[in-house]
Amino acid sequence: MSRQFTLTLVLCGGIAAAGPAAAFTHWNDLRASALLPPGTVTIRTESAQGPGLVNTILYAQGGVQEAPLSLVPDGPSTLEATVPGPTTGRRYYGFRLVQPGALDLLPVRLADGVTPARTDLTRLAVDPVGDEVFGRVNLDLTDCRIGRHGTRLFAALTNAGGGFPVSSGLTFFSYLLGINNPADSDPDTVFALIHTITAAGIIAPGLYQINGTGIDDLVKIGDITATVLPGENTLLLSCELADLEAHPVFQGWYDPDDPRLGVAGFSQRITVLGGAQQADQTPGGIWHLREVALDPGVNQLPLLSDLALPAAGTGGAVSVVYSDADGHCPVIAELVFDGDVVFPLRPQTLDYGAPVVYRSDPDLPPLETGNWAQVAARFSDDLSNVVESTQAAVGVDDTRPILQLRAAPNPFNPTTKIQYDVPVDGRVMLKVYDVRGSLVRTLVDADRPRGSHRAAWDGRDTSGRGMASGSYFARLEVGGKIETVRMSLVR
Repeated sequence: MSRQFTLTLVLCGGIAAAGPAAAFTHWNDLRASALLPPGTVTIRTESAQGPGLVNTILYAQGGVQEAPLSLVPDGPSTLEATVPGPTTGRRYYGFRLVQPGALDLLPVRLADGVTPARTDLTRLAVDPVGDEVFGRVNLDLTDCRIGRHGTRLFAALTNAGGGFPVSSGLTFFSYLLGINNPADSDPDTVFALIHTITAAGIIAPGLYQINGTGIDDLVKIGDITATVLPGENTLLLSCELADLEAHPVFQGWYDPDDPRLGVAGFSQRITVLGGAQQADQTPGGIWHLREVALDPGVNQLPLLSDLALPAAGTGGAVSVVYSDADGHCPVIAELVFDGDVVFPLRPQTLDYGAPVVYRSDPDLPPLETGNWAQVAARFSDDLSNVVESTQAAVGVDDTRPILQLRAAPNPFNPTTKIQYDVPVDGRVMLKVYDVRGSLVRTLVDADRPRGSHRAAWDGRDTSGRGMASGSYFARLEVGGKIETVRMSLVR
């Protein structure tokens, strides 16, 4: 059974559709394909790009992993990656955008009610070893990670060693995750999760409003939890997001419809004469408190309608309407003339919760010359099933029967035999593709008479190299009609 999932964009205050109405600073118009073999998904988003910018997508798999996002010609500024999809339950994703002198981060959401491990959190930044100014290894921060679930914020500060002591004689230490307004480069008030010494009536670990550099400039507004993970040289801090949201200064700049925090990790030395002095700081960034999730389910194939062709020689474009009950975007969207002349189709809107008009480039040569017999708009949201809307040229008979395509044995090792039926005499193309749609091998590209035929695939590509275990697709094209069958190679 094929599977589908819905793309959910979650804000701190609730759930919002990932469509044009959600105009964020980064990562707009999020959309996803159905589940692709072998258990992957293509995710697309509109975000900043250009020289010096690095975009990655994040996902949890044995810790938070990163994969590069690549520019594709879909929307106005579309980035795309194919990553593991949801096969047994909801899967969360995040994004990272690195620009010269700036970082924007949407961490992977954490599981509710579970104390995370360090690797469950998303890395904000690494910091060089040996840049702490007082010569104390415990104040030398080397890594800062962040994350959240529904109600709590988490941070993991890693140092170069020595644990996380809060005092040494009359010298005291603090370890902080600082939070400020990301739009204000010099704020009067900041907030911080602070792990430090407990001095009754003076200071204790907690969530603080910070108005200056002295003890009297600290106002505790909430509690935190602080857990030292000795084997990892890591301090895990967390607080309730609601404690921040309830503070009037925080409310003054925090936007729940596009929630963002400026964050960085800090360490401090505190002495009787010198007061609090910064020892080290990790590179900071903007923490986007949004969530992106995909849920598994049964895939409903998309529907095509209203295939419209311009009159020959007018220079117009072909259009077709794509509708998907699951809100999936297609991974194949193309216009095919007479089975072998292919042109891309591009979406005119990016909200797949509604029908989307796809359009070709204008001035397509077959339309300009009128030299074609049949055209097919061809789409797939899962690489396993292809849907088509076809139209024959005036005076061309399009009553040909449906193709038949089978592979046996399936799964196979090392060879499978592919049987196919040709409904009319004509050109036959039988090709093998991998799960990303890349051509692996052409088995047949020749004229064949009407009737049943066979071809064999030995699990090798065009160069003779044996392919790895996994799913592949045999695609048969005859007279403008196409059929695809999935094959499983098991080494």
